[in-house]
Amino acid sequence: MSALLLVLLSAVLVSMIAIRGVESWRPFVDTTDVYENAVSTASAHAVALPTIAITSWLLHEILLAPLGLSYLRLPAFVALVLIIAAGIEILVRRSGRRVPARPAFAALLVANGALLGVALATQTLARSFVHVLVLALASTTAFVVLLLAAATIYERLRYADVPAPFKHAPIALISLGLMALGCMGFIGLIPE
Repeated sequence: MSALLLVLLSAVLVSMIAIRGVESWRPFVDTTDVYENAVSTASAHAVALPTIAITSWLLHEILLAPLGLSYLRLPAFVALVLIIAAGIEILVRRSGRRVPARPAFAALLVANGALLGVALATQTLARSFVHVLVLALASTTAFVVLLLAAATIYERLRYADVPAPFKHAPIALISLGLMALGCMGFIGLIPE
């Protein structure tokens, strides 16, 4: 469980760097607000994470394991993440609420470690389909909460009186590091 939280936290850090970092990497064209970008990205991940968890478990249980192809698990899951990320981008474009900036949105979904981490965690932690559903919902909730918390912290830091050497990236990394320490407090809470 602690490894899953660390995977989710690292995914949040990667997402925040991508959202905050380079201006052209902003995942949506029609907004410049970090929190709005985070909400839109979180909603896309709220669809992608459970979809990947369920399809990766079904792929392994129905196709790879019975045929003795478990050694192809990682390339199959990477291909699955690429396919689902492209599908999510199509769904977001058709919904019309936000217009994804190309290729930043697909790159953000594909480069996110949470997607592949959840696909691999389902094979390690899930023993039945119910376990997969619980893992998918828990990982989605954790990712969304962490991403929105990081975006909120960044928004509040934007208007805070921060000394010049700590402005922008240093204070963001310090804040996210403190957030990571807070999440590490959950390690060992549930024995595995």
